[in-house]
Formats: sequence, C-alpha cells, structure tokens
Amino acid sequence: MSRNTPVPYFPVPPAQYERQYFAELTRAFSVYAQQMNTPGPWRATELTLTTDTGNTDRGQLSWNTAEETVDITMGDGVVQQVGFETYMRVENDTGSQIDNGEVVGFVGVNGEIKVAPYIANSSANELYFVGIATRDMPDQDVGPVTLYGKVRGLDTTGPGAETWSVGDILYASPTTAGLLTNVRPTAPNVVIVVAAVLSVDASDGVIMVRPVIPMGLDYGTFSSTVDQTLAAIDTATAITLDTTGVSNGVTLTSSSRLNVAQAGFYQVTLSLQLQSGSASAKTAYVWLRKNGSNVANTTRAFTSDINNGEAPLSVTYTISLSASDYVELYWAADSTNVVLNAIAASAFAPAAPSVIVNVTQTQL
Repeated sequence: MSRNTPVPYFPVPPAQYERQYFAELTRAFSVYAQQMNTPGPWRATELTLTTDTGNTDRGQLSWNTAEETVDITMGDGVVQQVGFETYMRVENDTGSQIDNGEVVGFVGVNGEIKVAPYIANSSANELYFVGIATRDMPDQDVGPVTLYGKVRGLDTTGPGAETWSVGDILYASPTTAGLLTNVRPTAPNVVIVVAAVLSVDASDGVIMVRPVIPMGLDYGTFSSTVDQTLAAIDTATAITLDTTGVSNGVTLTSSSRLNVAQAGFYQVTLSLQLQSGSASAKTAYVWLRKNGSNVANTTRAFTSDINNGEAPLSVTYTISLSASDYVELYWAADSTNVVLNAIAASAFAPAAPSVIVNVTQTQL
C-alpha cells in the first residue's frame, strides 16, 4: 500500500555549522508537513475491514479486473461484486441443509428472515419468493442469498431428463421444492422467471439471477349440470352451481356464492342456456348481487318465444371486490314456463351445462 507522493529530501549534516544546511533542513520539514496534511490518494491492491486478527475470509476489499468492480469477501467463500450483485441476509431454520443454487422463499421472521426451499405450485404465494442460495447453508446457518447477480459453482446441465443450454430461462419448479427448471410452468402453477444460464458445467456452471415475479391473478370456472326452474313469476331466484372446473383464489360456497380471496377488479361472465316451453313470448331477467345486495344497473332482459327451443344468453359484468367479498347471479321471468336447460352428452358432442360462470381477476 502506498501514496502517490514524493519522498522529502533531507540534507546530509555538515561537519560544522552552516546556515545553508539549516535552511535546507527547514525546507525538508516544511515539505514533510505539507504531505502529512495533503498526502494524496492511497493506492492499494487490498483493504481489509474487520476486527478479526490474522487470516480472514470476510471484510476484505479488492479490485476485480474481470468484472471491473470491487469484490467484498462475505465469508464461507462468498464474494460480492459491488454494484453487480444484491444479497439478502437470511436464516435456514428448516432442519436440513439448503444447497448452493436452491430456490428459497420466505417462511417467517425470528430475529432473522427465515427461508426454506420454494415450490411454485398452485398453492404457492408468489410474493414469498426470495432468491437463490449463493452457498451451502447448514441448518441454523445465517448468510446471504442472491436477489440479483451471478451464482457460481452449480450443476447447470439440467435436472432429471432436462438438458440446459446457455441462454435458457429458468423458472422456479412447480413439482420439486428448491429446484429450477427450463420448462415454463402452466396454470394453475405459479410462473416465476428466476434466472438465465450463463455457462453449462456439471460442477462449475453459472447462472444470472434476475427474478421476474408476476402478480398472480385469481380466477375460477363454475357450472351447473342440472335444469333450473322458477317456482313463481317475477320472483328473484339464485342461479345455482354444482361443478368447479379450475379455480385459483375463487371458491364456490352455498351453491351460489362465488367468494374471492384477494381484493381486485374482477370480470364475471355468465352463459345461460334458456329453453322456452311454448310459443308465447316470455321475458327472463338476470342480474348481479354482491354480498347479498343487488348491484345497480346490472339487469339484462331476454325474450324468447321459441317452442322448446334453446336460446343461449351471455352477460359480462365488471366489479371491484374486496378480499372475502362474494358475488351471486340471480334470475327471474314473467312466466314459469322457462327453464335453464342442461343437455346430456351425445355421440358427437359433450354435455351442455345449463349455466357456465367464469370469474377472472383483471387487476389487483
């Protein structure tokens, strides 16, 4: 370590007193004092910032010529490239080791942020995704995980039957906690883009972690496989449902209530198969209820005079809902000689439900 400053010249003492010698000595001390006040820049290859004595694997700063930035040793073989990598300090409290390169997610706080291997299945909360372990973490260990940057020393050939290549996009696995996959998950699993493959090697591969975490939107498809009739004319009657197709965050209760788990803006699409029992004109009405109350200006009317013919009716509503709100669909008619008709499967076509309802969250 050195400073880029000249060394002051001190004259050789003479055998006897000389005024010139004392003048040069005074000048040399003056230069030395100025250098102490303004010493110029330090130049060093390393700087260690630690209270530990002797050799240490943490707290050392050095210049990385390959990455053209400062390296900081973080302990246990972890070296952070300043400006190019971001870490989070976490604790492994799972009871077993989390390996270098495993995908981890938030599971709680107890002095430290606790993580565990993360699985991106249909029940996963995408907001709990954290990052990638950047070294082996034994149980009860506290250390960094990578939120952004390179993770090295991995097997990047691909797990199981997968074959990874440079440039492959890697996702959090929906089937095995902690693993990455180059196969994009499909709904209802969570799709989290985690990293890209930078180099392929069985033991010294490198990935670039740059998570893209989507805000998961809820949805549900529901239907009725039976006929539905009206007991009296001009009487509000709940449209019931008996089958759940696919759902994520939207659930059916009490045969008619569609409950949402999270707040947001939702689209509710209703498809009815209305059958008239005679050739006289009959008008049917459908509308939306929220938490047991009619939603203003949601009624749609439909008139049919087709004797025993099918008349499909589709309506789409948009509505803002809070967490735990529910919606229902109601109908009525000026005649009881109408039915929401379900048709059994035939040799050439599948069954036709009497009612199909799709609920889709379009915005958080």
